[in-house]
Amino acid sequence: MRRDLRVLKSILPSWAITFLRRLRSLPRHARRLRLHTPRARREAALQELEVLPARPLISLVMPTYKTDLKYLREAVDSLLGQHYPEWELIVVDDASGDPGLTRALSAYAATHSRIKFKPLAENAGIAAATNAGLALCEGEFVGFLDHDDTLTPDALLRVAQALAADPELDVVYSDSDKLTIGGVRADPFLKPDWSPVYALGAMYIGHLLIVRTSVAEAAGGFDSAFDKIQDFEFMLRVSERTDRIHHIPQILYHWRAIPGSIAAGAEEKSGVPELQARAVSAHLERLGLPARSAPHPAIPHRAVLVPANGSAPQPKVSIVVVARGGAGLERLRRSLEQADYPDFETIVIEEGSRAEAHNAGAAQASGSYLCFLAPDAEIVDPGWLTQLVLHASLPDVAAVGPKLVRPDGKVEQAGIAIGLRDPAAPMLSGVDAEGDGYYGALPCSREVSGLSAECMLVARGDFEREGGFSELYAHEFEDLDLCRRLARSSRKCVYAATATVLTHRSEAARRTGSDIVDRALFVDTWYDELLAGDPYFNRGFARQRADYVPSGWLEPVHRVVGAVRAR
Repeated sequence: MRRDLRVLKSILPSWAITFLRRLRSLPRHARRLRLHTPRARREAALQELEVLPARPLISLVMPTYKTDLKYLREAVDSLLGQHYPEWELIVVDDASGDPGLTRALSAYAATHSRIKFKPLAENAGIAAATNAGLALCEGEFVGFLDHDDTLTPDALLRVAQALAADPELDVVYSDSDKLTIGGVRADPFLKPDWSPVYALGAMYIGHLLIVRTSVAEAAGGFDSAFDKIQDFEFMLRVSERTDRIHHIPQILYHWRAIPGSIAAGAEEKSGVPELQARAVSAHLERLGLPARSAPHPAIPHRAVLVPANGSAPQPKVSIVVVARGGAGLERLRRSLEQADYPDFETIVIEEGSRAEAHNAGAAQASGSYLCFLAPDAEIVDPGWLTQLVLHASLPDVAAVGPKLVRPDGKVEQAGIAIGLRDPAAPMLSGVDAEGDGYYGALPCSREVSGLSAECMLVARGDFEREGGFSELYAHEFEDLDLCRRLARSSRKCVYAATATVLTHRSEAARRTGSDIVDRALFVDTWYDELLAGDPYFNRGFARQRADYVPSGWLEPVHRVVGAVRAR
């Protein structure tokens, strides 16, 4: 065969050889396509269903109000087409006053025993209507389906599989995308694993959301005072009662982007930023934390943390700088003078490898927090240290890093992702520092797997318990190694979006600082974690860079025209 191919190459043009190769591969592609037909998927799902050790009843609550019958039928039909059979649908109509809608819902309930219909006599709002449905649930778990959205056929099967894999789970949520008026799938939202700090700034959980019914009831159901963001506020209260929260990294829910829906644009519902900040502030107060929430000053549907009552804890911070003189160090010294933080000291270490020098500086420090800062950094935000310490006061947080920005206004890094084609990559590098990033990943603080010692605040107690930086690393990766050891001890690293530090480090200097031995040591030490992937950077993204570009989508990635990426 190879000899024949060589002969053909000698007598045929290159385009003909390419055509013959593609022709030879057609049977293989045909087999692959047959595996992805709806019939093949259903047959595969039935086989998966047979091996499920348990099949809990999942209740779906759907409030309706003057719903377009076309979209309603699509929503209900998406449930009727589920591969998983153990479900019930409770539809509560919030006094729409639409006889056609009432007839359609009554017909569904009369035809399908798994569908219940409850019309309300008076309009009570979406939270009250959802609570009325919640009261009728018989399932061990309850989910929520908007009256014009749809589920993928395998949605509830994937939920049931997650619950079977870990019967202790209380909450399951999935990735989602949007459906345009024309029925085109758009804007895939590939979410991180449970990220409670991110949830303080962005309403990211959304749909599909499934909650153990007893936990939903213990949380008090939905609060009518937060209509418009009732599901977000509900999830905050649920998270106060359980951390057994699981993310399914698969799009299981299609969110309809129509006029009047937040999916169609952030301006579609007024008053949301204030409600969002109020919900988060109440949540922080219930947790006893020294922070409150405020709407982002420029980006809708994003919230930022501010000190409670205008003041925040201000423990002493020791700033450790590894430098050997030069103009960069003098620039840093001058810029530190503008910091509005009242209690910090600066320690400069001039000898040793970076890890050795940082450890030496930490040994001299007297602060409760250690802030490792590169000599080519410049402080341009007087409140940077206040914000880092404020975020360090959040539960289980050991290390915090700022938004590192270049002089041209582009992001250098907003946290570090691990397990890509490189073992680690800066997140959102090169994007506009004032933008939204990907669904609020830039203006909202969030958990990350790694931070850079170019600027990293670490609680002194955590640093010492982990034995400081590993001095096996000569030039790089000692910061990421520390972050992984903190994570192994169930301590978190957080990117603080409201703290900004300018970096003057050039790309040439970064390449010069690269060390293949340090890289190999990091990969060898943390191979299993790198292979598993970053829990805060969805595996559905392209692996070349941590820039949140979806990869492997079966359809073109469309954008909802005029919509701001906000939830």
